Amino acid sequence: MTTLWIRHGTSLDGITRPHAHARPDTPLTARGAAQIAATAHTLRECGVRPAIVLTSPHPRAAISAEILAALLGVPLAAPNPLYAEWRAPDCVLGKGPDDYPPEYRTWRTNRLRHPDSTLAGGESLSALHKRAMAAATVLGHPVEGRAALIVSHRVLIGAVAAITAGASRPPEVFQAARRFALEPAGIWPALAELR
Repeated sequence: MTTLWIRHGTSLDGITRPHAHARPDTPLTARGAAQIAATAHTLRECGVRPAIVLTSPHPRAAISAEILAALLGVPLAAPNPLYAEWRAPDCVLGKGPDDYPPEYRTWRTNRLRHPDSTLAGGESLSALHKRAMAAATVLGHPVEGRAALIVSHRVLIGAVAAITAGASRPPEVFQAARRFALEPAGIWPALAELR
């Protein structure tokens, strides 16, 4: 079965705090809903009829998934934390680099050397790696010849992409995930790569 990963549409934090760590509960915007509708249209035009839509539980992704499932006329699975975004520590949620507290700056400097470390509310690089490995290999709803759509977040999709490309250590997976570029409502792998 083909798996297509779709980044959620633009969220409120994506507009009001574009360089900040998005808060888990930030909502999808009207712009984001329109982006997801356009992605559904593109999928239909390319003949992609998924068997199911899977999603992160964060509202910006869950609502994006609801829109996709409705427009494509396919089932929507219950939200799954496996597909959630990397959990930045609580002390930086909604904050950009200029507002990072000293404890986060220190942790950030050392996190690649200590991938099991984290701060309150955050997810270690090792935990992200383990979750991305599971997300890359577990679907649970196989239907031969049909695609599964997973609505998720840039860093998790980037981690899955890095693992797919052969990255194996948590620090290298995280570094690749941070650099991964995927626009809101973007599809990975690109549909052109599947042809």
